[in-house]
Amino acid sequence: MIVDDRLETVLRTHAAGKTAARTQLRQLVDLLGPVPLAAWNRQHAGALQRMDSLCAMLTDEECAAVLRSAPHRSAVLVYHFAQGGPRTAAAAVSAARLTDEDWLAVIPRLPVQARGFVRHRADLGEPVRQLLSRLGINDFLLPQPEPAVAIEQGRADRQAAPLPEPEPEPEPVPEPIPADDGIGAIVRRIEAFRRKREEREATAPQAARGDGLAPLLPFGEENAAPRKPVATIDLRTDALGLVVHAGIDPPGVLLGSQMFCADAAAPMRCDETTARAFRQRQPIEAGFLSIEGADLVAGHWQADGTPIFTRDGGRFAGYLLRLRRHVQMPAAELAPETPSVSAEADRLRQLLHELRTPINAIQGFAEMIQSQVFGTTPHQYRAMAASIAADAAQMLAGFEEIERLVKLESRALAIDTGLADAAALVAGLVEQISPVLAARNVRLSVSMSQGPLAVAFAADEIERSVWRLLSVIATSVAPGERIAIALEQRERCARLSVTLPAALDRLDDAALFAPEAPTGGGVLAASAMLGNGFALRLARAEFESGGGSLLREHSQFVATIPLADEPPSDAAPMQARA
Repeated sequence: MIVDDRLETVLRTHAAGKTAARTQLRQLVDLLGPVPLAAWNRQHAGALQRMDSLCAMLTDEECAAVLRSAPHRSAVLVYHFAQGGPRTAAAAVSAARLTDEDWLAVIPRLPVQARGFVRHRADLGEPVRQLLSRLGINDFLLPQPEPAVAIEQGRADRQAAPLPEPEPEPEPVPEPIPADDGIGAIVRRIEAFRRKREEREATAPQAARGDGLAPLLPFGEENAAPRKPVATIDLRTDALGLVVHAGIDPPGVLLGSQMFCADAAAPMRCDETTARAFRQRQPIEAGFLSIEGADLVAGHWQADGTPIFTRDGGRFAGYLLRLRRHVQMPAAELAPETPSVSAEADRLRQLLHELRTPINAIQGFAEMIQSQVFGTTPHQYRAMAASIAADAAQMLAGFEEIERLVKLESRALAIDTGLADAAALVAGLVEQISPVLAARNVRLSVSMSQGPLAVAFAADEIERSVWRLLSVIATSVAPGERIAIALEQRERCARLSVTLPAALDRLDDAALFAPEAPTGGGVLAASAMLGNGFALRLARAEFESGGGSLLREHSQFVATIPLADEPPSDAAPMQARA
């Protein structure tokens, strides 16, 4: 054969029903069975995926019937089908024609149920039986009885031989049982097997344990040479953080473990920074991991890894990680974490994430109805969909504000301390809000510093924080009131003072910064969800994160912003117009 395209031909064929699925499954087993492990490639891996899809079309018994009729010599097929149903796994093990070396390599990687099926084979070598015994599987298939013809021949030879000199009678040896002795012979063989197993257990006494638990089973750990702990391990997790591949022999010591659990009682736990990186799908650098379990992997590790995403759609698929044994773990990282502000903040951010998912879906469907993606829609329904989309967008904006406040108060987010001209920025914001206040007959008095006022605060952060403060003032001021805004330079900071409206001045500090239902509205509403108190609390957190402050002094709001070392080069003097 010049070109062997049989496998490619089978993979191009579509199985339309159960009969075709059984036929194609048998073809794939026949084609993959003779392939040695070193010759496996991507096409063979695709054939395994096709087998999974075929097995999904068939029942467990139907798959087992196909495998029982298809002997093979592939350890890969044994391992692959052992992950399926019990009948399929038993049939794959029964039909395999593997060497002792292949059995020794594949048995530690098989599930416990599939290992039990291996013991029913009669062609296992002594090394394979010893390996199964160490894994706790001792009840092998009973040996076949001697043929009756050989037994009769042995009796005739003994009768024809001359009688030896009388000697002391040895201990009687049970005579082999003929094969045609019926049920009694089977019972006697079972009893002999049980006595032999009891004698073997008696010669290997069980090791006592000092922790009060049951004694260890005689698996031979005491005689086995201790393995040297590994220094590095390559891991792969799924989207839930479960280990699905471990570059260690045997991999079962880590497979199925939850990788990103910060609970101090978990057998495999990580630090909070690593857990946060997993939740945010960010790369992990120098993360700390502690593993309790087998001596081979127990200890403290440093984890480095990157997230992986699928090519079709970019969905998050897990992490590729490398663990390096950590020589000395910092005491602060090993200490059990107690409920703190950071833990509460993480739980709140997780709750916000759960709330965003359905609201995003509602907003998306409302926008599709409004834009008539599904077909012509009456104008009344389009108006209702537009209102729903607007409400959803408002809720999402509120969630973003809450998450920003949580991150600022838990020190998970820091304000960008850049370089900006506070005088120009504040003057621009006052100029924007002046027409709104003038329409309500509010008398506004503005006092700004002359020339640029360089502060160590990013321009967009100043605009965001000062606008929150001014919007609260604008939504709370009554017609005819007088508001004074002053920006001046002090020794180490820029000081912005704003007069409190009468509606806010009568409140104490606790009520002033407390979240409440919004009392004002319109385009200047500070927060459509939690009102003015929340907006003031968020502005205070932003100022404090950048090294400043927001306080109430008598009947004024006073905000301080730290000064920069040098003035911004591209800033021009700007005067506020009152």
